[in-house]
Amino acid sequence: MWDRIIRGARVVDPKNGFDGIADVAIEDGRVAAVATSLAGRGKVDEEADGLVLMPGLIDSHLHLGSVFGSAYGQRMAALAGVTTCLDMAGPFTDILGTIPYAGAGINVASIEGFSPDALFGTLSPTRGEIRSWLEKTVEAGSVGVKLMGGHWPLPLETCRSVVEIANEMGVYVAWHAGSTTAGSNIEGMREVIEAVKGLKLHLAHINAYCRGRINPVEAEAAEAIQLLIDNPNIWSEGYVSPMNGTILTCDEKGEVIDHVTRTCLKTYGFPITADGIRGAIKKGVLFVVRDTGIISDLAEGDEALRLWEAAGTKTAGSFPVNPALSRLMIAGAKRPDGTFVVDAISTDGGCIPRNVQISIGLSLVKFGALTLSEFVQKTSLNPARHLRLFDRGHLTPGEAAADMTLFRLETQEVVETIVAGNTVMKKGQLIGKGATLITTKHGRASLESQGFRVIETRFDDAEPERIRI
Repeated sequence: MWDRIIRGARVVDPKNGFDGIADVAIEDGRVAAVATSLAGRGKVDEEADGLVLMPGLIDSHLHLGSVFGSAYGQRMAALAGVTTCLDMAGPFTDILGTIPYAGAGINVASIEGFSPDALFGTLSPTRGEIRSWLEKTVEAGSVGVKLMGGHWPLPLETCRSVVEIANEMGVYVAWHAGSTTAGSNIEGMREVIEAVKGLKLHLAHINAYCRGRINPVEAEAAEAIQLLIDNPNIWSEGYVSPMNGTILTCDEKGEVIDHVTRTCLKTYGFPITADGIRGAIKKGVLFVVRDTGIISDLAEGDEALRLWEAAGTKTAGSFPVNPALSRLMIAGAKRPDGTFVVDAISTDGGCIPRNVQISIGLSLVKFGALTLSEFVQKTSLNPARHLRLFDRGHLTPGEAAADMTLFRLETQEVVETIVAGNTVMKKGQLIGKGATLITTKHGRASLESQGFRVIETRFDDAEPERIRI
């Protein structure tokens, strides 16, 4: 008798080359068996006819910090089928504070956004200052650092130093392309790749640099794909939502402070001021993140304007700025050896309401741009390997953690989210509590001393080779 058996789902496990109707047995939080028909019974038997069961969905780029809209990103991720995620900016202490009341039972890793002006009073800190800050950051439990170039541009020399130091220390480093010399566009992507030649880097949301701001969308996407083919040291993801995410705060003079918001306003012909934001909201091209007290969603029109003004402009929002063509090209592009150019499908969501790996991402399968096995590879296996979580992303009996996502392919609807064999969400009802934090050896003691469950990983080794399924 196993702890649990899920019977009759279409099981898709690209690592093991399996795609068929099967039963899956769970014991002690691990996958115990996978077979077309398992004899015996579980303490809990669950019929899953008509559903697809995949290794747990992993979102390799989302946001859980309340500064991006609400404290409820973990709930929203679990509702969308996510079992493991990488928060890309923190603040880590903010996320830790939300876990007791907003945790949903999923696995969470986080990297800290780097803001040297706030930390050191300069955009060009010394290498010693950068190293000292990063050491403290990972000792607190974060796994690394993110350069927020598109939103908060820094000198290219500072960015290069951060990537070099992170590589030397063996900690995680990501970059939202952009600096004081290039924007969050294809020019910024070129600049980043040239700046980090030979270094390991996670280059965030490739689709965000292919919005047609410099060249036609198709040309930008083709260039981005070739840049990544030519620079295999870069690991990357792209999201599939038409909506972006940005900060709508204005300074005391009424000027927009976030550079992504500035660019979006210019794109739609509005000034980069509070009046510009008002105009964009009224025109219906800017939506404001609304905190419902349970999750967050997007408000529009008069309600959006009221929320933004009531918050003193300190809110997050979304513009529909991601062209379908570049999202499609980036999701399916392959290298000459058959591996994916952009390694994963992410959301850049979390508390930003666009957790659409399943609800939109499966459209790529129906369209024929990806097979279902390839979709699972890009949303589970590849990000698991990148995060060095080698017991996730597959369903190998005796080896794999029992993290699973069940969905209905026809309606592209998540039905159940399972972490370590336990259901944390089913049919829209949240069941899971707390969180298991993914950290390195540097942060384990701090997090365990605070009573958190911990998974230890490492980034001081070589990036795992890309695999072709």
